[in-house]
Amino acid sequence: MIKESKNIKIGLATEEQVNEEFLQAWHKAEKEKVKTPEEHLYFIDPSSFFQVLSKRRIALLKALHARGISSIRELSRLLKRDYKNVYQDVQLLKKAGLIHQDSTKRVYVPWDKIKAEIALAA
Repeated sequence: MIKESKNIKIGLATEEQVNEEFLQAWHKAEKEKVKTPEEHLYFIDPSSFFQVLSKRRIALLKALHARGISSIRELSRLLKRDYKNVYQDVQLLKKAGLIHQDSTKRVYVPWDKIKAEIALAA
């Protein structure tokens, strides 16, 4: 069995842009033209985008994806970072939807690829 690659697209968008994209996706789904749903995560401003996706958090995502499912303590040891800081980063990335947690409280990255996009013009 071939594992399907899961990707998420992240970027900047206004509330109006997100609503318009939602409506377009809804209409496509109604016409049954959607093969695989595409996941999106949008930020309203560049500051929030870069705050959530800092160098350390991107490194955390990469390490967790490579490791697979893990406890936060194991992850902090792997990254050689303080547990409290890793815990806070994991909580923020969970809230953003970039990290998931299983029933045993272990965390994992469900994505194979995170596509970041920032439009320079409206």
